[in-house]
Amino acid sequence: MPWQVGYYAFRWQVRGGCGARRREGRNPSDVHRDQVHRASVMSERRRILILIAVVQTVGLAALLMLPPGPPAWAVAGLGVALTLVLVARCGRAEGAALQALRAEIGPLRKERDRLSLLSEVVKESSERYREYSEAAADWFWESDAEQRFTFFSSSFETVMNIMSDDLLGKRSWDIVSERMEIDSDQWQAHIADLTAQRPFRDFKYWLEDGNGRARWIKVNGLPRFDDDGVFIGYRGTGSDITAAVENAHRMHMLNRAVEQSPVSIVITDLNAEIQYVNSSFLRITGYSMDEVIGRNPRILRSDTTPPETFQNMWAALSAGEKWEGELINRRKSGELYWEQATIQPIQNIEGVITNYLAVKSDITEQKKAAAKLAELVEELRRSNEELEQFAYVASHDLRQPLRMISAYLALLEKKLSASFDQDARDFFGFAIDGARRLDRMIVDLLEYSRIGRITAPMEPVSLGEVVSNALRYLEVAVAESGSEVVVPDGLPTISGDGGELVRLFQNLIANAIKYMPEGRQPRIEVLCRAQGAEWVVGVKDNGIGIPPDDLKRVFGIFQRLVAREQFEGTGIGLAVCRKIAEHHGGRIWVESEMGVGSTFLVAFPKA
Repeated sequence: MPWQVGYYAFRWQVRGGCGARRREGRNPSDVHRDQVHRASVMSERRRILILIAVVQTVGLAALLMLPPGPPAWAVAGLGVALTLVLVARCGRAEGAALQALRAEIGPLRKERDRLSLLSEVVKESSERYREYSEAAADWFWESDAEQRFTFFSSSFETVMNIMSDDLLGKRSWDIVSERMEIDSDQWQAHIADLTAQRPFRDFKYWLEDGNGRARWIKVNGLPRFDDDGVFIGYRGTGSDITAAVENAHRMHMLNRAVEQSPVSIVITDLNAEIQYVNSSFLRITGYSMDEVIGRNPRILRSDTTPPETFQNMWAALSAGEKWEGELINRRKSGELYWEQATIQPIQNIEGVITNYLAVKSDITEQKKAAAKLAELVEELRRSNEELEQFAYVASHDLRQPLRMISAYLALLEKKLSASFDQDARDFFGFAIDGARRLDRMIVDLLEYSRIGRITAPMEPVSLGEVVSNALRYLEVAVAESGSEVVVPDGLPTISGDGGELVRLFQNLIANAIKYMPEGRQPRIEVLCRAQGAEWVVGVKDNGIGIPPDDLKRVFGIFQRLVAREQFEGTGIGLAVCRKIAEHHGGRIWVESEMGVGSTFLVAFPKA
């Protein structure tokens, strides 16, 4: 029916069949042209729709007025034909509009793809900027117009171990560490930047972390303004540079230590060209920095160092090993000097040798002192030999006239004793006793002078046998004093002179028997223990003891610590013991307590 055609045409209009479409991404001229075209299409469509409505209204009215029959059918057919013509015309207009729309879809799709690609680029750029920002700084912050913190990124709490809420509302000068020194000039300059709303970079100050440790931080900031240009605060980044500052400080200390070191430090490349020397090298050699950089250390060579030394040096360095030795070099002035050098390769992080490091000490004065000491030692050795020879000769030659004196005194006493009164007998007794003591002293001197000069070759000697022989010579003294002598089993064997060692223990045990309080039974014990590379052997007694002040001088020659009236002796016995111990590469000392006893200890190298 004609009214149905009109109905469907109206629905097509409502659903947008020939309505204007929204287009985006067009330039203004295209948009205006589209708007004009749409208006034209809408105007023509309205006219056609009005005509269709008129035709349908007239046709309906004619149908109502005309009787059924051919005329009415003719009018209805004419209305339908006119309606179809008008609908077709509207369809052609819509088709043209649709064709134009299809022509526009291709550019719109390209524009959509371009905007999508641009969106991906912007997203990737934003992500890259975020990563760069996080890599360049440890955290982000913001402040208001009064410089009070309003925001900290979450990384701030991770790095500094501080709750950001504790710092919000505070200013940077409110949170600075009070334990660390503050540079007032630096802070004044920073506050001036903030007041002037200027950007700032690398401002540093101390901030205490959550553990109370002062941390050195660095901050950067840019001022923020609203759309009206009003200052609203700062936005910036912060970094904890404590570790970097500590490393820089350590490197500075290391550099200063190298520069101020009293020894020469030289670094060369693999071609032995000097790349670095410290001030001590310049001071010792007399060269300037410009005169040595790029040169070979051969400039110091004196041709006095044996060639084998350099051969050994390069053999070690070529094998990647350290070399140590002495060099005789020449200063710039031509003066020779000695160096104790340590040279070793330097490897990079990949383990490849890139340089050589030499640390050298000027030992010229030590060498001179050692040479002087060697001369003095040799002179002292000759003097000692001469003195020992003199003592031996003098002692030997003195005994002959002394024996004559003793013999004639005995003859005079025998011949004249009948006429002597008591005083004469006492005088002769003093003279004979003095001659006897003098003879004993000469004998001791002879023995002292022979130690180390007239001796048997060093050979393995059992200390057990040595002590047994010493006790055999002291059998009478041990028996008369009622001494108890304890000797352990398993005394070690050492390298030495058996005769001298017997004399050593004979003297020590004899003294232990002699220096005993009246009425006390002597108890003597021989001790032995291993101590590192030594055997420590001792003789312990329960005698009178030695005062602490006399412990150091007890081994001196002719040193008597008690009156002759109390104990007989020449004061040479312990000096003989010390000389025997030293001749065997050992040492001797004493531990004593007054009234309790003494322990004489001798340390011998293990065989």
